[in-house]
Amino acid sequence: MISRDVTGIQSWIQASRPLAHVNIAVPLALGQVAAWHVTGHFDWKWFAAALLWGVIDHLFVIFANDFADHEADSGRRTLLSGGSGVIPEGKLTARQVGRAATVAAILLLLYSCALALVGRAWTPLYALAALLLMWLYSFPPARLSYRGGGELLQGIGVGIALPSLGYYMQVEGALAPGWVVGPAALLGVCSNVLTALPDIEDDTRAHKNTWPVRHGMQPARRFASAGIAFAAFGVFLWTPLVSVAAKAGIAIGTALPLLGGARARDPFRAAWWSSIAINLLIALWMLAMVLKL
Repeated sequence: MISRDVTGIQSWIQASRPLAHVNIAVPLALGQVAAWHVTGHFDWKWFAAALLWGVIDHLFVIFANDFADHEADSGRRTLLSGGSGVIPEGKLTARQVGRAATVAAILLLLYSCALALVGRAWTPLYALAALLLMWLYSFPPARLSYRGGGELLQGIGVGIALPSLGYYMQVEGALAPGWVVGPAALLGVCSNVLTALPDIEDDTRAHKNTWPVRHGMQPARRFASAGIAFAAFGVFLWTPLVSVAAKAGIAIGTALPLLGGARARDPFRAAWWSSIAINLLIALWMLAMVLKL
């Protein structure tokens, strides 16, 4: 018989959605790789510090999102869905998750202030930006994930703020270069559109105006595919110190799963293949920068 303690731990692990951490860790790593690529400077201490910041930020975002959406959450889940399901499944209460989000927010601010004291003075501003973006995304009165525009906030968060924080940790530049944040922001927008595809029926019932709800399934799929392709073109066109052959390989490698997503009839399969294309593009991009191919 499974004890309550074990069940409780399992519920909190489910609530924390470990697989979703890729959405935080990868943009942070992208910014740090770009910093090394253009400056040759890399400090493992700041790399680890940025990753820990990302873990705390991830917990805040996940818990806050679950708490904000618990009344409209049907509990139906796919691998790409935007919630953990612990509240509608009765494993944790909304109050518990809300408190966890508050604790994570406080920890993020305190940790950012500690980093400021040891040499990264602007880190608290990034923490405040993370809190503001989450508030605008999920909470009244803005609640842009419901009103429409949540995809733009995700593009700003994962495509501009997180890579810039990673870049700043290594070289103290305020923002990552445009050739990094341009494609990354577009990929962040596309990622938001893709994760909303399998949930279009639930979102429609909840009056959640995601991109697929506002524009329809097929236009949303075409937009995401085109956005990923344009991001790959941006990587090809703008990334410095990487050979044309390597950048062509990145574009071709990305095109294969992207074509799989375009051909898929099932919305989940389409989103899955296109999400693979996004992550493959970023992985190949970082590999080319690390190796300076």
